[in-house]
Amino acid sequence: MIKKIDFGKTSFNDLHQVFKYTTMEEFELKSSRLFPNGNSDNEVSTTSIFLSSLCAVKEYRVELLSGISIKKIKNKNVTLHAYTELENIEKDSRPDGLLVVTSGKSNPIIEWACFVEVKIGNNLLDISQVDKYAGFAKKIGINSIITISNELVTCPLQSPIKLKKRSFDLFHWSWAFLRVSALRLIRANVIKDDDHIFILHELEKFIYGHKKLNNYVNMGKEWKDSVTKIHLYSKEQKIDLKTLSYIIDSYIQEEKDVSLQLTARFGRYVELVTKGNRKETVTNMLQTKKVLTSEFMLDKDKSNSFFVDVDFIRQTVKCYTNISIFDGKAQAQTSRLIKLFENDSGTTGDILVNAFYIRNKSNNSDSSLVDLFNEREQSEPYSVLDKSLGDEIKFFEVKTIDLLGIDFKNPKNFILKLENIVYKFLTQVVVNR
Repeated sequence: MIKKIDFGKTSFNDLHQVFKYTTMEEFELKSSRLFPNGNSDNEVSTTSIFLSSLCAVKEYRVELLSGISIKKIKNKNVTLHAYTELENIEKDSRPDGLLVVTSGKSNPIIEWACFVEVKIGNNLLDISQVDKYAGFAKKIGINSIITISNELVTCPLQSPIKLKKRSFDLFHWSWAFLRVSALRLIRANVIKDDDHIFILHELEKFIYGHKKLNNYVNMGKEWKDSVTKIHLYSKEQKIDLKTLSYIIDSYIQEEKDVSLQLTARFGRYVELVTKGNRKETVTNMLQTKKVLTSEFMLDKDKSNSFFVDVDFIRQTVKCYTNISIFDGKAQAQTSRLIKLFENDSGTTGDILVNAFYIRNKSNNSDSSLVDLFNEREQSEPYSVLDKSLGDEIKFFEVKTIDLLGIDFKNPKNFILKLENIVYKFLTQVVVNR
């Protein structure tokens, strides 16, 4: 235990010992904060801190504004200005913020502007309130509003609410999305200025520690009854629109949150892959199969994707990915497959393998990975193989299936179980492929 600092010799990593802290991590909790939580947890302060950080860090504002198709933000000599609570506007038409993009230095020209409406905690976006802001925005030549809240959407180009005005752009950022976007940029080492890295680190810590900013933690009070009802349906039976709405609104937020939490927890970019109108797609899947399928992609690599099936009748979660091995014939292909999981596959008994041959034919016989290991050790033919289907395997389906049972109906436990199951599959299977 070091009792005194010896300048020029004492390691910084040992500083905690001087002050009698058990670890350096514990000591670091006492570090000063650019954005301390506490008095800054209210909506006005939260908005100001975020908008100021957005203006300060070029890579962060380019990432977020490019994501809502503001291409000019990438141009040279472009500046982002942010304002909060414009006092000269009537109270019922005063949004929380204003963003303005200008070009030029000596005589800046306005290239784009939008209002910002912010909610924290359990406060939901008010359609009538945002509609008033949209009306005022149109009068002064602004055609966009960015809403920010704890509500999640599939992508920022979508919104949790709908406005009466058709020719108006409504974008949305969740606080979880803003936090993970900051974290991802820091980890990707794309921010050139060390001071900007510090600012973004502080913003990420501020959002993470904020009492009223959070990820998706509850599927809602209607979840249990809705899930219980669908569990008793046949696959072909139609779901009433009210029940359907409860499930869709909750699940669309949760599948997005899965991608965000995996990115934050795993340290690599896990992206939710969607096409078209996600709400329509989810509706169709629920009505026709009672199974919701979500696709995730690792580090923007289309060949490194995996799927999650949430089955409302069986109340199971199935994670799966397809792995192709092109060298050798079926026996050798299987040997190469299980070699991928030798060093860090975790509980291999939970991982199931099925072989698909030409024209995607299979005998639909799952073998556990641990059984395949044992068969290799004993020089036995692999149980996953079927010579009647061919000599070469087109791809292996590698999967896990978890029965949630009563946890499927619990609005909080469902989220915890789902996210842990997918994280386990990501770390045991996807990264080893």
